[in-house]
Amino acid sequence: MVNNVKKDYFWNTLGTSLFSFNSLFLMIVVTRLNSLPDAGIFSFAYATAGIINYFALYSGRTYQISNTNKKFTDSLFVMTRYLTAFFAVCISIMFIVINGYSVNKALVILLLCIVKCIEAISDVYYGILQKNSRLYIAGKSMTYKSLISILGFIVIDLFTKNLLISCLYLLIISICFLLIYDIYNTKRIKKLINDFQKVNIIGLLKASSYTFMFTLTVTVILNLPRYFIDFFLNDSDQAIYGIISMPATFVMLFSQFILQPSLVSLTNHYKRREKIEFNKIVLTISSIILGSMLIILPIAYFLGIPVLEIIYNVELSSYRIYLLLIILGSAFYAVSNVFLNALIVIQCNKEQLWIQILLLALSGVSCFLLISNYGIVGGMISYFVIMFMQFSLYLLLYFFKSRNVFRLKTDKL
Repeated sequence: MVNNVKKDYFWNTLGTSLFSFNSLFLMIVVTRLNSLPDAGIFSFAYATAGIINYFALYSGRTYQISNTNKKFTDSLFVMTRYLTAFFAVCISIMFIVINGYSVNKALVILLLCIVKCIEAISDVYYGILQKNSRLYIAGKSMTYKSLISILGFIVIDLFTKNLLISCLYLLIISICFLLIYDIYNTKRIKKLINDFQKVNIIGLLKASSYTFMFTLTVTVILNLPRYFIDFFLNDSDQAIYGIISMPATFVMLFSQFILQPSLVSLTNHYKRREKIEFNKIVLTISSIILGSMLIILPIAYFLGIPVLEIIYNVELSSYRIYLLLIILGSAFYAVSNVFLNALIVIQCNKEQLWIQILLLALSGVSCFLLISNYGIVGGMISYFVIMFMQFSLYLLLYFFKSRNVFRLKTDKL
């Protein structure tokens, strides 16, 4: 068991790291081998695919892992995920048609959206593996898939300079790993029983609807500046925003590989009503994230822009301060995401939905005013404003809910 825990942390950290860096590596390739407008299209398409991924995930792995009473079976989660992935693809097509993008831009968006839907299906198998203390298998899948995807993408784009063909390759790899590795290894660990009853699927969708709605809204809010940039500005500006915001990936990744393996522990502490231990995990992860800014921000101020210019071969010197805002904003987002997942575990979903609806409205106003008046700089400022608002609201919600949700066995607190 101890060896499995060590393997879980190692492979999950490695796999999550590479998986999260996919967009960073691929963005570098597209920017250097293709053009700045192509990079803008890819950046926007990848962000859109990320939102579609949440449609496909529906409630995500957090709800699946926290299903401690076994009200819903693993096979039901799997079947439901296939259905939500299908509808997510349909939503992708509707989005593309409504916006009337060029054929090339539309196809790039569609391909990446389908890739993310396939990844959502893989994720439900990862959840089963995690519940059975085999998270390292999921980590290996993400590791191997990321390496093969990145290396193959580089080779194909190097010879073709065709973004569409390169994205098609990513789709093929995702399908192959789902069929050959993820499904196969999950069935070796856990036998899935056919219990695909319509009433059970509807029950699962209904039970996790609040989780889905607010996690989707979180993702939309996170990417909202990109959509206002797409509306008011052009693909080159979209590329600049994507490059400047790319370092935020490191902060979010840092929080995710700490948080993800802790979800089972959080669930167990909640089940046993261990309030102190539960809050200790949340506080520790949050403190590490915010404390890391004392080191990251000074480094980013002196080295951030020069490094990004070398990597992407784009002039960025006028965005130094805004890079710091993006990084600090991402730290606020990462901590609010810790609160978000902890609140999911303690079944606090309705309140989160109302917070996200409020944030969506405030964020929309912020993006409209700042981007329409200040262009790309306004987009970077709006990102920080949005993330700080989210952090503040989630801090308050977690403080009040964590005081009342646990029925303590003793009166020591």
